[in-house]
Amino acid sequence: MVYIVTVKFLSSKQTFPKEGMADFALINGKIITIDGNDSIVEAVACKDKKVIAVGDYDKVKAYIGEDTEVLDLEGKTVTPGFVDTHVHFSSGARRSRSVDLRYVRTMDDMIAELKAKAETLPPGRWLRGWGYNESKLKEKRFPNRYDLDKASMEHPITVTRQGGHDGIRVNSLALELGGITKDTPDPPEPSFIDRDPETGEPLGNLREKATTSINELIAKEPPLTKEEKKEGLRNTITLMLAWGITSIQEPGAPMDMIPLYMELYEEGEFHIRNSYLASAPSTRLFEGRNARYSAAVDIAIDAGLYSGFGNDHIKFAGIKLGHDGSMSAGNCAVYEPYLNYPTPDNYGVVHGYSNEELKDGSALKEFAPIVVKLHNAGMRCGIGAIGDRGIDFYLDAIEVAYNQNPRPDVRHSLEHCSLPTLKALERMKRIDVTSSTSVGFGWELGDQHRGFMGMERMKRYMPMKTFKEMGIVASGNADWSVCSANPMEGIHVCVNRTTETGQDLSQNQAISRMDAIRVYTWNGAYITHEEGIKGSIEPGKYADFAVLDRDILTCDPDEVHKIKVLTTIVDGKVVYKRE
Repeated sequence: MVYIVTVKFLSSKQTFPKEGMADFALINGKIITIDGNDSIVEAVACKDKKVIAVGDYDKVKAYIGEDTEVLDLEGKTVTPGFVDTHVHFSSGARRSRSVDLRYVRTMDDMIAELKAKAETLPPGRWLRGWGYNESKLKEKRFPNRYDLDKASMEHPITVTRQGGHDGIRVNSLALELGGITKDTPDPPEPSFIDRDPETGEPLGNLREKATTSINELIAKEPPLTKEEKKEGLRNTITLMLAWGITSIQEPGAPMDMIPLYMELYEEGEFHIRNSYLASAPSTRLFEGRNARYSAAVDIAIDAGLYSGFGNDHIKFAGIKLGHDGSMSAGNCAVYEPYLNYPTPDNYGVVHGYSNEELKDGSALKEFAPIVVKLHNAGMRCGIGAIGDRGIDFYLDAIEVAYNQNPRPDVRHSLEHCSLPTLKALERMKRIDVTSSTSVGFGWELGDQHRGFMGMERMKRYMPMKTFKEMGIVASGNADWSVCSANPMEGIHVCVNRTTETGQDLSQNQAISRMDAIRVYTWNGAYITHEEGIKGSIEPGKYADFAVLDRDILTCDPDEVHKIKVLTTIVDGKVVYKRE
């Protein structure tokens, strides 16, 4: 346990420091500062949301006055508050109307979860599920229309797999309402309607443009109330704080959600720092694969936004662009085909472009101007890129912007950046591109990634050691809610290079525990140009800390993923305590 006490008396001879008395202090701990020397100290003093002193108790006690709240750590380990640079925060507002399928392990379990939710909804209301992974199901396959029909024939049903980049699976009623039949023409590649090979009837598996009619119907559903959204966001904040996460970068934050964030902030309930990569309003539908991205850039420019605009908890970081599919879904773009995949010669896709468009340059000609426009407007972008071919395509677009206008220290980021080549890393270094690395994927999805890529490619999978050696700043994340955002799982992967089942992810990219903590703290702050105000425990920086239940530097390395956060502190105030 850790104890909070309040000092009630002082020596009349005490000398008061010029900074004034602390309003909060941590003492008697092992405090990992992540400063430039990786210093470990015993105590920290805080005032007005910021750190004012670090060091041994004799140094810090000079800042402790009769009104100082003191947290006696009793030897516990403290890190800076964790920074996760890819959290789909606003999606937490929508979870109350959908079914979490991440932990189902059989098709019957999935059907039971959906059926239970259907019983709470009026007939005709859309029922949505998310997060299942076919590789973790006993049946080792995707659900089809007939599976989902067992959950309900009175509700149109749509489910998305873990990652969300593999289209949707729908039941018969959803197909009927969407007007999708055996006579519906096949959309152009890479979109498709999965069909029974004998009858031509759609099986309920829809990708890319084949989902348009379904998405248009879902968009007509009664919107969430403001209070439903706020409650979902409160729950998400609590979840992040329970993992010791005090700062996030949110990719694709709908612009219409930002006023709601501000409302929670003004009500004193936004106990997390969110540097968001904006997306166009979720209330609008867009035609064309780049229309939403273009609209977001135009809206931001018209509003006069720039990266860093905002307050101490809610900041505009830039624009989220692009996506490269999902490695576990078998559709991120790679140069060599997937191994052990049902479809032979599968190379994945880039942002819905055909192979012909990638080869003839028309894809880059269409996409690069969006990057150029935001780059010239003083903004940064985060681009979803997983496979080596996808990474190279998006680096091509960033390089076009950089060559036209070599702005210094922009820090555009590749989100996920799972499988870069050495040439890609050299280019990232040269044009100042950072990596918002989804190293947490390795814990939950690593078995599947390993099977699809093979061990040779695993040598450059989430290359945390090579990033460090080449001077490329790489932060950590798990793409919540695709995977658990627990930083301990990501740190475990950085250190041990093993999955949750113990499978090897190639030891050549393992890094030290101190370096892994830095990935989830200082490096995360750097990505959004905030390393001067957070990410380490130093005077002048925000007083954001995580108190751990064991020593992360000396515990059994195989137990790193088991570490729990006991207390989370933001702005020098306790905002979470484990019961």
